[in-house]
Amino acid sequence: MNMKGFAFLLAAVAAVAMSGCAVGQKASGSPPSPHRHAVNHTEVCVAESEEEIAALFDRWNNSLKTGDPNKVADNYAPKSVLIATLSKRPRLTREDKIDYFHHFLENKPVGRIDSRSIEFDCNTAVDGGLYTFTFGKTGAQVSGRYTFTYKWDGQKWLITSHHSSRLESEEIIPTNARHAITEHSEACEETDEKEIASLFDRWNDSLKTGHAHSVVANYAATSVLIPLLSNRPLLTLDDKEDYFHYFLKKKPVGHIDQRTIEIDCNTAIDEGLYTFNFEKTGTQIKGRYTFMYKWDGYDWLIANHHSSALPPGE
Repeated sequence: MNMKGFAFLLAAVAAVAMSGCAVGQKASGSPPSPHRHAVNHTEVCVAESEEEIAALFDRWNNSLKTGDPNKVADNYAPKSVLIATLSKRPRLTREDKIDYFHHFLENKPVGRIDSRSIEFDCNTAVDGGLYTFTFGKTGAQVSGRYTFTYKWDGQKWLITSHHSSRLESEEIIPTNARHAITEHSEACEETDEKEIASLFDRWNDSLKTGHAHSVVANYAATSVLIPLLSNRPLLTLDDKEDYFHYFLKKKPVGHIDQRTIEIDCNTAIDEGLYTFNFEKTGTQIKGRYTFMYKWDGYDWLIANHHSSALPPGE
């Protein structure tokens, strides 16, 4: 990703093209469903620009201003995951999201983007970075880290994944240059939930080597890491290696507690809850995670990784 960027995906014959790309979703710790997979096919990818994707945050933000949680929930696809700033529980259903926003909207939040990265793929897009909310009821301000993943459903862009976590310090990254992609066709790599689930195991095994460069090998050259123990989005491979050099000193080993997997044309999202045990200190941290993977023609690599500690409370 252009290191301020994440991004993705598109269609002119969208309604037909989208139906050709199988999507799988799985919740909790149940084993992956082998019959849910994206088979080899060609998809027509709708044209998109950064301006268009950036405007989707404005649409979401304007729905907050209505004070109506139903209008906010309308921005989310039927199969979507909200990992919210103020909740430990991933919100999977429309009712879950309405329940969360019912409480969130009581303080009259208005958001603004402080810095962002936008990247595209076929009929999906990712907007990630830092934002700040001002709460009209209390006057308080809260800065956070965000990742929105959008999918074109044949008629409009909807949120399929939204991960938001609190920012504890003022580290702002510059907005990247605008770019766009035109309508095109793309051959979609065959995969299934079992393969996508195994990518976490590959990443976790690389942690056990103790070598930062082995961990970084899981990430695409253009990728964004919003890590558990740093507020700063890490855009370059050198940034990631520096972070993991520090992180690996604690000898972390992770396991998945709950997950949802969604597959699209040459992209896949694995998100949910995980726990890290740090063998050096004997401590344990429970967190929320979002991995977005992209097929680069040879391998599945991490394009976007957002990790955050579980918030206190519910």
